[in-house]
Amino acid sequence: MKYYISLFLYYAILQHLPNTTFPVIGHLCRNMRYLACRNIFRSCGKHIDVCRKVHFGRGTDIEIADNSGLGPNMIIRNTKLKIGSHVMTGPDILIQGGGHRHDNPLLPIGMQGNIPKSELEIKDNVWIGTRAIILGNVRTIGTGSIIGAGAVVTKPVPDYAIVAGNPARVIRYRTSQQKNE
Repeated sequence: MKYYISLFLYYAILQHLPNTTFPVIGHLCRNMRYLACRNIFRSCGKHIDVCRKVHFGRGTDIEIADNSGLGPNMIIRNTKLKIGSHVMTGPDILIQGGGHRHDNPLLPIGMQGNIPKSELEIKDNVWIGTRAIILGNVRTIGTGSIIGAGAVVTKPVPDYAIVAGNPARVIRYRTSQQKNE
């Protein structure tokens, strides 16, 4: 029963409240969304920031670890999502799993059935830039990686990679040597 009440409150009221940066009441709004999401998500760590207008469907296939956030207007569709700790996400991100079958050209696409939910694991210490799109065949986004703003991710991202573009490709790797240069 707590799940359904929290889901209703989130979509009816809490998703519309201001973000953390809003003066005076921003932190209160974030805490209220966090309390609701603790009852909605499969697991929810500490210090989670679910910004306004995040859409995650029923939310039961989401696990999120400590100190991570879901940016404003983020949409999570047809995906079993596991998010590690210290993950930052920008606004307007789309994580699109599943889809429609389209194998038979003689049958309308809408009548061919659906592809089941995709599974995506975003590992620890990842930064996903504004308006990135992550598609269903991506299974992992590696530890310490960065996804550039506007990138369309179509395949798994290796650890400590910086990816950008459409389709996203590795443009370089993050290394400790870069700090000294």
